[in-house]
Amino acid sequence: MSGPSRATVAGRAYRDLQALSARENRSTQELLALYALEGFLDRLSVSNRAGDMVLKGGVLLAAYGTRRPTRDVDLHTAASSNDTATVLRMVREIAGLGREDGLAYDTAGASARTIRDEDEYSGVRVKLTCVLASAVIPFDVDVNVGDAVWPVPGPVEVPRLLGGSITVLGYSLPMVFAEKIVTAVQRGDTSTRWRDFADIYLLSGRHNIDGTELDRSLRTVAEHRGARMAPLGVLLASYRAIGQTKWVAWVRKQRLTDRLPENFADVLDAVIAFADPAISGHATGQVWDPARRSWQR
Repeated sequence: MSGPSRATVAGRAYRDLQALSARENRSTQELLALYALEGFLDRLSVSNRAGDMVLKGGVLLAAYGTRRPTRDVDLHTAASSNDTATVLRMVREIAGLGREDGLAYDTAGASARTIRDEDEYSGVRVKLTCVLASAVIPFDVDVNVGDAVWPVPGPVEVPRLLGGSITVLGYSLPMVFAEKIVTAVQRGDTSTRWRDFADIYLLSGRHNIDGTELDRSLRTVAEHRGARMAPLGVLLASYRAIGQTKWVAWVRKQRLTDRLPENFADVLDAVIAFADPAISGHATGQVWDPARRSWQR
């Protein structure tokens, strides 16, 4: 196996990631990118921003056991301005902290720009690179500022590639569901966010959810976005046929054929069974049973 010497911390980490790549049949580049993200989150966890920067997005869902983390970090903060200079300074401060992981972040070369993703997301994207031994690793940190969040974020354990975990603040499951459900309502049968449907399906098959908390999270997100809520069963009535071909292609591309139904109608029915009682308020006072995939009193 080629690569740097194990004589340094960086070299040992690189070689361990190569070995993990071979064992799990994953690309070394993918694991290097995830290791860089882990390093950033580890620095966040010991920084003076640990109490006001909250994890969301794909890395959070990996912590909830739903999927592999994405190759960028999504964070929310209510304790900052959303101008690019302020966010860039925050990210540089975090990335510049020293840790014994072999990673060296190029804080001077980091850049930031404003991003906007239709109804769902606005914020600042910071692009930066880090070095691990001979590898130069680019990645993004997306920070959105000032969204309404309920319940209050709590500690989550993010598993590490080479063992152990990192504790950071993260969105609660009701908040994760609320953002995805409101997005599905807003986009209706024009949505191409297959990952949202997959996440709702997989998460609702693993976790008990308090209906009263989900109701409040939904109302919080919908009011903040100015979204008019309606049942997904109505909004997506024709979506089963429309989405089938693209759904199958997406599932295969993501290598999730062992975890998700090939029939998009089955996924959509499960999502509607979970979401619509919450949208209508009928889930209040009930608890979602993932084994039965139904709301129970």
